[in-house]
Amino acid sequence: MKAPAIAALLLLAGCGHAKGPRLFKLLTPGETGVTFANTITTDDSVNVQTDVYVYNGAGVAAGDIDNDGLPDLFFTGNMVSSRLYVNQGNMRFRDITASAGVQTSRWATGATLVDINDDGYLDIYVSVSGPGWSKGRDRANLLFLNNGDHTFTEAAARYGIADTGFTTHAVFLDYDRDGDLDLFVLNNSPQDFARGAADTHPMGVPSNSPGGWNQLYRNNGDGTFTDVSREAGILRQIGYGLGVAVADLNRDGWPDLYVSNDVSPNDVLYINNGDGTFTDRAGAWLKHTSVAGMGVDIADFNNDGWPDIVQMDMMPAALDQQKRMSGYLTYGSRMELQHRGFRDDYGVNSLQLSNGVTKNGDVSFSEIAHLAGVAATDWSWSGLFADFDNDGSKDILITNGYPKAPNDLDYQAAMMGARRAGDHQRALRFLKELRSYQVSNHVFRNNGDLTFTDKTEAWGMDQPGFSYGAAYADLNNDGRLDIVVNNIDAPASIYENIQPKEAAPHYLRVKLEGESPNRAGIGSTVVVTTGGQQQSIYHSPYRGYMSTMETRAHFGLGQARRVDTLEVFWPDGRSQLLTNVGVDTLVILKQADATKGARTITAPRPGPHAPFQPTEARRTVPYRQPEVESLDYDVQPLLPYELSRQGPPVAVGDVNGDGLDDVFIGGAAGVPGKLFMQRKDGSFVESVQGQPWLADKDYEDWGAVFFDANGDAVPDLYVASCGYQHAPASRWLQDRLYINQGGGRFVRDTQALPAMPTCTASVAAGDFTGDGRPDLFVGGRLTPRNYPYPARSYLLRNEGGRFTDVTEAVAPELSQPSGMITAAAWSDLDGDGRLDLATAGEWMPLQFYHNDGKQLRNVTAAVGLPPMRGWWYSLAFGDFNHDGHPDLVAGNLGLNFMYRTSPQSRFGVYAADFTGSRTTDIVLTQEIGGTEYPLFGRARLGPSLYSVALRVPSYAAFATASVEQLLGASELRRALHYQTDTFASVYLQNSGDGRFTSVNLPNLAQIAPIRGIIAHDVDGDGNLDLIVAGNLYATEPNTPPADAGNGLWLKGDGRGHFTPVSPVESGFLAPRDVTGLALMQTPAGKAVLVANNGDSLQAFTIRNR
Repeated sequence: MKAPAIAALLLLAGCGHAKGPRLFKLLTPGETGVTFANTITTDDSVNVQTDVYVYNGAGVAAGDIDNDGLPDLFFTGNMVSSRLYVNQGNMRFRDITASAGVQTSRWATGATLVDINDDGYLDIYVSVSGPGWSKGRDRANLLFLNNGDHTFTEAAARYGIADTGFTTHAVFLDYDRDGDLDLFVLNNSPQDFARGAADTHPMGVPSNSPGGWNQLYRNNGDGTFTDVSREAGILRQIGYGLGVAVADLNRDGWPDLYVSNDVSPNDVLYINNGDGTFTDRAGAWLKHTSVAGMGVDIADFNNDGWPDIVQMDMMPAALDQQKRMSGYLTYGSRMELQHRGFRDDYGVNSLQLSNGVTKNGDVSFSEIAHLAGVAATDWSWSGLFADFDNDGSKDILITNGYPKAPNDLDYQAAMMGARRAGDHQRALRFLKELRSYQVSNHVFRNNGDLTFTDKTEAWGMDQPGFSYGAAYADLNNDGRLDIVVNNIDAPASIYENIQPKEAAPHYLRVKLEGESPNRAGIGSTVVVTTGGQQQSIYHSPYRGYMSTMETRAHFGLGQARRVDTLEVFWPDGRSQLLTNVGVDTLVILKQADATKGARTITAPRPGPHAPFQPTEARRTVPYRQPEVESLDYDVQPLLPYELSRQGPPVAVGDVNGDGLDDVFIGGAAGVPGKLFMQRKDGSFVESVQGQPWLADKDYEDWGAVFFDANGDAVPDLYVASCGYQHAPASRWLQDRLYINQGGGRFVRDTQALPAMPTCTASVAAGDFTGDGRPDLFVGGRLTPRNYPYPARSYLLRNEGGRFTDVTEAVAPELSQPSGMITAAAWSDLDGDGRLDLATAGEWMPLQFYHNDGKQLRNVTAAVGLPPMRGWWYSLAFGDFNHDGHPDLVAGNLGLNFMYRTSPQSRFGVYAADFTGSRTTDIVLTQEIGGTEYPLFGRARLGPSLYSVALRVPSYAAFATASVEQLLGASELRRALHYQTDTFASVYLQNSGDGRFTSVNLPNLAQIAPIRGIIAHDVDGDGNLDLIVAGNLYATEPNTPPADAGNGLWLKGDGRGHFTPVSPVESGFLAPRDVTGLALMQTPAGKAVLVANNGDSLQAFTIRNR
C-alpha cells in the first residue's frame, strides 16, 4: 500500500489512533486451546478460476451447548472438518469434536445454533455448499441434535431439512407466530454463476435446478418441516445470497427477512404480511443498496427504536486501491440494467438508517454509510452491530480479506488475453502471481451522532488476515463482549475484551426463558431505558456472515448506575416491565411472568396532529415533470452528474389578487411552463388561455420568480433560461419577463430585458438602489456544454418596468464569468438600510456583497468566515436568535456523499481539452498529503483521456499517479482548476458588525444536499424554524447518488440552535429527487410545496397551532 493511499485512509475514513489501553487482546491458540483453521488447499484444477466461491469462507457459532453458563464455540470448515469447543472458563476451550460426533467432511459454510427439538439444549444446524460440480447428496445440510451429554446425533433428513442446495447460511424464526421456530435457508449457487446471463432477468436466471433458490421450511410441530417457499412468496429464482438477517423492521410484531445478494439479483426485503406470506419491499423502501452484498446485520444503532441495516461490500478504503478494481460502469451499461428491471446499486457498504413507518405503512430508510464513515472497508464479509465499549451505543465490527484479488483490473485484462488465446497455463500463471487482499478487520466506535470513528488500531484489532464469519459473546462472563472470528489459512481469532474494570462503564445482560417450544424467546424485543435514553435489541442470534451470536442480550449502560426500566415484548404479544434494575448483572426474564395486552411494541405513525399534513390529492398541484432522456454524457463523458436533470423551478405568488397563492412551474425543452391557479377550496386548475409561455416551449426554464416589475401592484413573472446542451450564446438562453395584465393573464415583454445570451438559474428580486422599485440579481449558472466553466451574472436596475444591465458599473466582478451560481438572496446585513447580496454556487465559496449606495463590493474576505468553497445549492435569511440581525442558512452538498473534502484533503477538479478532441475533459481530484490525485482510475478516465491511457497502460500505475504525473504541469497550468473546503450545510450567525460565525447544521441535516430551505415558525412558538429538503439522483454511474434525504423539520430554539424532528414525528416526508421548496398560502393556512425532478409535486399543509 502506497503512503499516499495510507494518508487517504486516515483522512477520509477518520481513523482513530488515540494512544491508551487497547480494548481487545488477541489471544494465541496456546492460550485458548482453539487451534481450528479453515485451511483452503488449491491447485491447478481447484482454484478461484474454476470455483468462484472457493474463498467464500465459513462461519462460527457461539452458544451454551451444555447449559453451564459459558458460551461454547462451533466453527464450520470448508475443506477441513468443523470443530466444536467447550468453554472451560477463563478463556480456555477444549476440542470435543470427535467425541461429540460433529465432524464434517462436506463444504460446511454457515453455523446455526437452535434448540430445534425443545429439550432445553442447543442443537447445531450446519449449512453446506460446494463447487459447481458437486453432487446434491454431498451438499445436504446437517442437523446435529444435542443429546445433553456432549454428544450429538445427525438428524437433518429425519426432520426434512437436509436441503441440498448451495447453502450459505440458515436462520430460524417463527414467521407464522404459531409458537415454534421455522427455518429460512439462504442459497448461493456457483453452478449458475453466469452474471452476464443473470443480468437479463431482474431477479436472476431461472435455474433448471433449485440449488440457488432460497427456501422457507415451516415447522410442523411434530419434529418435521415442510417446504412452503412457493406459497409463502419466497422468490422461485436464482439468488446469490451471502447474508441474511431477521428483524421486525416495521414494528408490526411480525419477523421480516433481509437477503443480501451478490451482484446480479437485487437484494430482497421480505416483509411479513402476517398471513403466512411475504412481500418483497426492497425496491419501495430502500433507495439503493450494496451491489456485491455480503454479510448483513440489523439493529437500532442510534437508539431511536427503529431497526437499522448494515451491509458489507468490497470497496477498499485506500483511494489507489479503489482505482485498481472499480470505476468501469458506463452510462449505457447503467441504462441497460435499468431497462431490464434492475435497481441501481453501488459497490460500497450500506448503512440504512430507519426513519420509521410512514402514514401508508412503508418504512423510510436513508443510506448514510459515507456520513457514518463506514462506506469503504476493503473486501468485507461480516458486519455486526454490538456495544463493545459499553457506552450505550452499538459499534460496528467488520471482518475483511480475500486470498486473491480476482477483481484486479490488470489481472482481468491479462486473463481476457489468455482466454482469447486459449492459453490455460498462462491463465494459471497469472493467478499464482496475483496479489491478495490481506488486510485487518475494522472496528468502528459509535460516536452517538450518526457517525463512527475507526478504532481498529486503537482497540487492538489491526492484525492482517483473511477473516470471514464472526460472533460476539461474553466468553468469560465479565460483562464485556469478546469477539471470535473464523479465518482462512490461519487459526481462528479470539479477541478478549480487556477494557479496564476500574474505568469500564456499566452493563446489563438479559437472558430470556421463553415457553415451549421457543425456549430462547427468539423474536422477542428487549428494551432498556436509562436516564431517558432507550436501547432495544431484537432477539435473533443469526447475524453478520454465516454466524450465530450468543443468546444473552448485552446492553452497555455508560455511567448509569441504575436501569430505569427493563421491558420485554414476547412474540405472542405478552410483555413485562421491570423498574429500578441494578447494573453489572444478569437478569433472567421468563415468558411465564408476562401479561397480555399491557403494552405493545407496534410502531407509531404520523397522526392527524403532526405539524405537517400531506395535502389531499385533489388539492395538490396536478403536475408531473416529464422524464428527461439525457444525452449529457455524449457531450462530456466525465461529467459528475447530469446537468440536464434540473428543476422544475417553482414560483409562488397571488397573480389574481384573491388572497391565495398560485403556482408557476417552469418548463423544459419542448415542454412549456404551466401556471396553476388556486381555487377557494384549495385545489388548482391550469391557466392555459392565451398564456405566452406556450409559445416559448423551446426554452429551458432553470429559475423563476414572481415580483412586481412595473409598479402596478400585481406580480409579474421572471423566468431564467439555461440548457446544458444549447450552444453558448444560443438565443434560447435569453431570459424572459412576463407582465401580468391583471387576473393572471400574462404577456411577454420582449423589450424589458437587455440581451442576456448566457445560462442563468437563480433570480433574486430586491430594491438595491433604494428607489422603491424591485431590481434583480440574476446568477450565471454555467457555460453550456462546457462544465465546469462558469457564466457571468447580472445586476438589472428597474427603470419603471424596463431593466438595464448595470453590472459593470455596480459590481464589475459579477460581469465576468466568475461562478456557477445556484442561489442568491438580498438582506440588509449591517443595518444601514441598504440591501446587501449573498450568493452561493457550485465550486464556489459563499459570497457577500456590501451595498455602499453606489456599488456592491465583495466583502467575503472580511466577514470572518473560514474558507468555504463547496457545492452550495440554497440560501435563506432569517433572524434565528432574536437579535435583530439577519442570519443566513446555506444548503450544501452534505456530508454523506462519495466526494469528501476537508482542509487537509480537498476535493477538486481540473478541466480542459487534454486530448485535442475539442471537448472539455473533467478530472475530479482528491488532495492527499499536499498532492492532487485523480478520484477515478484508468477504467473511468481512460476511454476519454485515451492518450494518457495509452501512455499508462497499467491500472496499478494509473492508480498511484498524481494528476501532474498523468497530465503534465503545463497542461494543468492552462486548465480550469477548482478546489473545495467544505460540503457541510451551515448556519451563519450574524454578529451585527458585518461578521458571521459558522456552525454546521445537525448531522441528520447533512445526509443529503439541501436544495431547498424555508425559514418559517412551524410550531408557533415565536422562533424561526427551518424546513429543508433535497437529493441529487442523477450522478455518474460509478457514484452512489445523494438520495438519503427525506425532508426535515429543524426546530429552532430562538438562540440559533436547531433540533431535527424525524419525518415520522413531523409528518414532513419528501424522499424523492427534491430540487426546491416553496411556501404558499392556501385556504387551510401555510403549505410547503416540494419540487421533484422527473416526478410529481408534493404539498404539505402546516397545521395551525
